[in-house]
Amino acid sequence: MLTSILTGLEGFIVSYGPWAVFGGSILEQIVTPISSSVVVLGASFFLMKGVAMSAGSLQTMFFNISIPAALGVTLGSLLYYGISYKIGIPFVERAGKYLGVSVEDLEGVEKRVKESRYENLFLFTARCVPVIPSIAISLFCGLIRYNPRNYVLITFFGAMVQASILGIIGWQFGNFYLTLSEGLSFIDNIILVVLVLVVVIFVLKKRSEKKRD
Repeated sequence: MLTSILTGLEGFIVSYGPWAVFGGSILEQIVTPISSSVVVLGASFFLMKGVAMSAGSLQTMFFNISIPAALGVTLGSLLYYGISYKIGIPFVERAGKYLGVSVEDLEGVEKRVKESRYENLFLFTARCVPVIPSIAISLFCGLIRYNPRNYVLITFFGAMVQASILGIIGWQFGNFYLTLSEGLSFIDNIILVVLVLVVVIFVLKKRSEKKRD
């Protein structure tokens, strides 16, 4: 699947450069099967292929790949963040009794996150790590009503760091980017499945506890 996606992206990326990176980064945030690393790794390989490492070429990569990717990730991730922020609490109010989760549970998590001195650092680090599914971070932040301004800033700078790291890898390792993309995509999907299972187990546990009470 990744091979066909990248084949289709190659001509688009080469033709439109930073705009293609920006648009592709928005798309990969919305279409969850697409790994968050595919566009940056592919773009860095296609756009920087054969370019020697230097201060000037690093600057070119930063402005043509890292910044457009960070802007695209930030804008694209707002969809799931906004949905979760808007309907998360009302959904729990209506369906919480069936899921075994209450609004008070969410408010407790929100309070613990906001009282933590490391909340921003934790979320920034999560954004920097390629294997943590972006959709999980966006939904979590929306559900606990994480400050929108902080969310945008942390998402942008975290995505910029991630894009810079992946950009250098794709640029320097050439065709290895495809193998790496497939590996990261597999890990990304596995982590997402694990997170879903954790949520399901948590819900079942809460329902069991309430039945005993």
